Amino acid sequence: MLDLEGRELPEMQIAHVSPWRLPVRGYGGSQRVLTWLVRAQVDRGHQVTVFAPHGTRLPGARVIPLPGALGSKETADCLRDAAAGADVIHWQQFPQNPIVDRPWVSTVHGNSPGELEFHPNKIYVSRSHAKRAGSSAFVHNGLDPAEYVFRESKDDYILFLSKVSRKSKGVDTALRLAHELGFRLVVAGGSRWDLLKTGGWWNSWRTRVEFVGEVDGARKAELLANARALLFPIRWPEPFGLVVIEALVSGTPVITAPLGAMPEIVTPEVGFLCTTMEDYQRAIARVEEISPFACRQRVLQAFTHHHMAAAYEQHYTHAIARWREQASRQSNGTGVVAR
Repeated sequence: MLDLEGRELPEMQIAHVSPWRLPVRGYGGSQRVLTWLVRAQVDRGHQVTVFAPHGTRLPGARVIPLPGALGSKETADCLRDAAAGADVIHWQQFPQNPIVDRPWVSTVHGNSPGELEFHPNKIYVSRSHAKRAGSSAFVHNGLDPAEYVFRESKDDYILFLSKVSRKSKGVDTALRLAHELGFRLVVAGGSRWDLLKTGGWWNSWRTRVEFVGEVDGARKAELLANARALLFPIRWPEPFGLVVIEALVSGTPVITAPLGAMPEIVTPEVGFLCTTMEDYQRAIARVEEISPFACRQRVLQAFTHHHMAAAYEQHYTHAIARWREQASRQSNGTGVVAR
């Protein structure tokens, strides 16, 4: 097993602590990322244990059902007993008390002030995400390409796939563009009634707009693969944006804003970064210039679940070294290692 620089790494015993039952039903972006990460770690020869709610099924991993909520005494006792031999513990929800005296890390998925508060064990999901927290520790999310469909030939629609109920995702911008330019827009991720919260209600009736609701699995894969482009006109610093790499691996260009992680993912070869309505209009007119093969290669070369697993291995190694140094200093009576 090799790291990102081609160096040999030892097999690890990795324990994940998940607040979610896996695999998830419905979209569940963070849950899917963890499922893919576990899959890749098993593929790479690690011994993986997952502590998660009852009903979790992850082939190749040892699954231990959590007896209660993460903060409960029953769960604390379970983790203390079963995770004591792990080389590293990976939390998907930041632990106020790590419970087990072992090396640990925690992935940060969101943008809340608490999540962006610095801690040396936190790992963010993009360079931009980490920078806003005063950190340099990040691992880009990755996906399993086998779960997606690649299409070179496209249907005559542009896709908006995100939470329609969140104004920061920009569905009103997508609807305005569809109204002004007259293209067919498929909206997935909510209903027309959500527009009463986010805007765009009138444009949703005046244009060729189809709302398909929440989508997942084969339906989502087909929508992504057949679209001329994914329109992702965000208004906030997106921590990562899983739908962007889902579109790219399907051979679908991405039209978005240069916010958050978008410049780290969307290059001129695979899409457009837009700051004005005129930019969006020009991007839509030029989307046929983008090669579906280039879009897919962008993911295969940088954003698969195996890329993600290899990057986490580096952070695990650093966490283990940090923990050993701290333990050594404490045993020598020199105090706790400073952050």
